[in-house]
Amino acid sequence: MRAFTARSVTAPAMTRGIAGAAPVLYFPATSPKVAPEQQIAENTQKALGMIKAFKGPVPAPYTRRTTTSFEEVEKDIEQVLGGAAKMRKAADNDAPMDKLTLIERVLKHAYWSYQKDQGNFNWEEIEKWVVYTPGDVQKFAALKREVELKAKYQAFVQARKAAGGPNVTLPAMNLDKEYAAAIDREVLVEKRTRYDALAVNTTERDEAAVSALLNEYSKPAQDKRLDNLVDLLEKFKPVLAREAITQRLTVKHLQGQLSFARWMDWNPEVRDRCELEVENLNNEYIEINEEARVSRIRLRTVNEVKGVMEKAQIAEQVAAGPSAGAQIAKKGGKDTSARDKLLREIIALQSRKVEAKAE
Repeated sequence: MRAFTARSVTAPAMTRGIAGAAPVLYFPATSPKVAPEQQIAENTQKALGMIKAFKGPVPAPYTRRTTTSFEEVEKDIEQVLGGAAKMRKAADNDAPMDKLTLIERVLKHAYWSYQKDQGNFNWEEIEKWVVYTPGDVQKFAALKREVELKAKYQAFVQARKAAGGPNVTLPAMNLDKEYAAAIDREVLVEKRTRYDALAVNTTERDEAAVSALLNEYSKPAQDKRLDNLVDLLEKFKPVLAREAITQRLTVKHLQGQLSFARWMDWNPEVRDRCELEVENLNNEYIEINEEARVSRIRLRTVNEVKGVMEKAQIAEQVAAGPSAGAQIAKKGGKDTSARDKLLREIIALQSRKVEAKAE
């Protein structure tokens, strides 16, 4: 305790007061105020409320057009692409894709997009078939980091439960040292109270209820994607069957088991090409114009597809309006559109260099 005196300017009377550190009593919490079941229910309601506030209203349910399950579609894709892999030729990202390569890329893109949203992650396949643009690269890195952090957290929680401790880690406190260095001990008491509340109460929630709500958001889009995947597979099956038949006929012709006339009759593409060559021999004008017409018919390269997708994504962003970060930057007097465009170009060049080194 310290005493101090102060003389008033207007009054000659002496004013006396007492100042100092008041003693603070601390009573540690040893038991929760509510039952653990009630705490888990409250935590679950808070989590569900945050999901609804972030994602908005639940989308309307989607009625599937087909009854094919994903397991059946997966088996059909493996059978179809397993045979197509033997027929297609190896090509890089700068060469125009053939029909088999295009069909494989379309089916694998739809397949791994469905798997990614289902929570089944194969990072190498997802990066190969789903990631195209610099924006996709950023989303892929963020998703991978998020999944890794969730896995580490789940492993930590399981280890703490196995050890019999709480599911949170409390910071270590040296009370004697902190009391000696603190002037206002009420701050320390408040910190100890919060730590005790964390140690006594639980932060668990009903993960099944949270997963069910998230499934309500993703199920309509996933069902529609599965129907589209079934439609793609049904459209591509005749093309793949025709390619397989053409390959077998070509092999038989080269082995001498099939004459040229029969091979030409069974193979429409060969027949059309032969008719074109006959016409070209009779009229040079037809040859020039026909070759010019046929030369323009080709499939895009993978790099061209990446450029088209990047332009489409930029157009969607422009139509949707500036993001929150861009709005904040513009309010502060800075326009970051040029900087964002430059960053996207740099990331695109870096990704292409990595692909070139890998090849």
